Amino acid sequence: MKNWLNLSNNIPWENQKNTTEKSNPVNRYTNSPPQWEATGRVIVNCYGDGGAIDIRIMETDSDKQHQVNITIEDGKLKARVSEQTR
Repeated sequence: MKNWLNLSNNIPWENQKNTTEKSNPVNRYTNSPPQWEATGRVIVNCYGDGGAIDIRIMETDSDKQHQVNITIEDGKLKARVSEQTR
């Protein structure tokens, strides 16, 4: 299977709290990564009077998806990247 993440494994991924390795889908996330890549169909949603952006990337060769949530909190830009791993 093609590895969509072209980075070394030093991104501090965390498992989503409501999923386990036996649940389907399994999601993991990281906050404000320095670099991140994915390929596929891109869906963008803006909400909260310009205070947040959700970017969803649907892989073209599988049912997996990746999501980038960008928000502004206390005047600082925050990003959370999550991926569906199964």
